[in-house]
Amino acid sequence: MGRQHQPADVRSGRGGQSSVSATPWRPVSPFTLMYPFKILFGRGIVEQLGQETRRLGSNAFVVCGRAAMKKQGILGRVLEILKASGVGAEVFDEVESDPSLATVDRGAQRLKDSSANVVVGLGGGSALDAAKALAAVATQPESVYTYFDGAPIQSAGLPFVAVPTTAGTGAEVTINAVLTDQRQRTKRSLRNPLMMAAVALVDPELTRGMPPYLTACTGMDALVQAIEAFVTKTSNPVSDALSLRAIELIVGALPRAVQNGEDMGAREQMALGSLLSGMAFSNAGLGAVHGLAHPIGAKFGVPHGHACAVLLPPVIRFNMSVRSDRYAQIARLIGLQSAEDLVGCLEDLLAETGLSADFKQWGISEADVPAIVADSRSSSMKKNPREARDEDLRALLAKLT
Repeated sequence: MGRQHQPADVRSGRGGQSSVSATPWRPVSPFTLMYPFKILFGRGIVEQLGQETRRLGSNAFVVCGRAAMKKQGILGRVLEILKASGVGAEVFDEVESDPSLATVDRGAQRLKDSSANVVVGLGGGSALDAAKALAAVATQPESVYTYFDGAPIQSAGLPFVAVPTTAGTGAEVTINAVLTDQRQRTKRSLRNPLMMAAVALVDPELTRGMPPYLTACTGMDALVQAIEAFVTKTSNPVSDALSLRAIELIVGALPRAVQNGEDMGAREQMALGSLLSGMAFSNAGLGAVHGLAHPIGAKFGVPHGHACAVLLPPVIRFNMSVRSDRYAQIARLIGLQSAEDLVGCLEDLLAETGLSADFKQWGISEADVPAIVADSRSSSMKKNPREARDEDLRALLAKLT
């Protein structure tokens, strides 16, 4: 019998010298992943909407905004695709930006009165959130106000199909719907695992019609989500991998998508980056940026993505003392030297995409800061890597108003 081969020590090169720097293994905390049963991605994938919807029901309740889907011809195309597959359709096109409880309640009642047995959400995050909320509530005994105030959703709603037309919110892969109570001027999430989409179809071609400002806002929202998911207290190995790839894609593509909306390579990168970002934060959580962005949007009408973009650099500075290693990893990924360089890069990205770096244009003053801080204590704020006291948040906001 010949000489037996001895397995090599993969950590050693010639002469026993280490050729690979091994990263010490750290125990992994338990984590859970929740995603739609089926995710379809690619240019032209919307053409499969009919067959995917038909598996779930014979009559669709199509939820969208008031104008954009009609103006861009997307709604008409979707209705034709559904019809070709033998799916009937009723349209509820009353969703506003930052959808209100009143709109969801009205849509849920329309859905109950219809013959629809599947819901299709078509549009940006507002339309998808309204669609998933009314799909869930339509089969419950109470109105959406009851569940928004804390009562648990007890049973599955109607199946929900998500068709995003922006690259930013990741709402197609989340179990929550961000809704606004106009009576209280508060904005927070209605959240339940039963609200997960049955199918998500992500077609980069549907984002072609986004104007530059919307492209910038939604793209920055996706970037913030990926960064916050990477540094949050509750990140996990899967969300980390998704976050880093999302950051890499978005930083490279967002300026191009803003400057030339017909650049389909950039649009495709942004759609994929947004999807991965949504898959990351939906299971890892967010942080102080989103904790502050929601009350700012609810009280002053600041577009969510713009609010997140403004808040990101100062929140990173605040978190740096406890997450410098993670920010440094992001920095190296996008070609920077250090964690400190990351803040400057993000400020440059704001300027490059035409977004203001403060809240002055919305008339937010220092006198408004205490109310914003008081309404910021959400689950996102609890997951921020560094504990933020009221005085910390007031100091952070004072520089932006």
